[in-house]
This record gives sequence, structure tokens and C-alpha cells, in this order.
Amino acid sequence: MKVAIAGKGGVGKTTVAASLARCWRELGYRVVAVDADPDANLAGTLGYRGPAITPLVELKSLIEERVGGARDGRLPAHEPRVDDIPEQFGIAVDGVRVLVMAPSTRQTRLRLSENILLREC
Repeated sequence: MKVAIAGKGGVGKTTVAASLARCWRELGYRVVAVDADPDANLAGTLGYRGPAITPLVELKSLIEERVGGARDGRLPAHEPRVDDIPEQFGIAVDGVRVLVMAPSTRQTRLRLSENILLREC
């Protein structure tokens, strides 16, 4: 199951996402939470106090390898392999695997290949 939380700024999306992630984890589900907000606070809301998590958009070669379409004009793959990404690039926070999509300094929208990767995670 995939759940996306959207809304206007300041309405509590991160708090709701963290609460749902904790609840599902307590029910025994494997939870992967992807923070796609440019002001990524989900890991901290879950209690993470370590070093910054590497945003997936910075992994250009991984995105090109999995999704493609950026350099050679090919259409991007719409179902790229992502099953290893949470373990490889996510941080475990109290039983929830957290991924960060974009750094807080990023001012532009995600490219198509980045959006496809996000959707599949």
C-alpha cells in the first residue's frame, strides 16, 4: 500500500505522516516513509538526530541507471527497480525506514525521472 499526504504549507502533513508511519510500524507493517518536501523534517519528527540523509535527487547516476531518459532521449522506465533503495539509502528511525527525496536548497521542481523514482519507492 502507498499513501501520499498533500496539502497547503503549515497544515501538519509531516506530523500526520510521522503518526501514520509509527502506527503502521506498531501494527507490524514494514514502513518506508519518503519525505518529498523540500523542507524535509520527517526523519527529525520521527526522532532522528544524526547526520543529514543523502537526498535521492543527488544520486544522479542511480536515477539514470534505474529510470533513464535524461541524457540519451529515451523514454524513462515507468517501473524501475527500487526494492533495494530503502535499505541502501534510507535511515532506520525507530523501526521506520526514512528516505529523503530533495535537499532543502532545491528551488526547482523534480524532473520526470526523479518523479518516477519517487512514485515507485
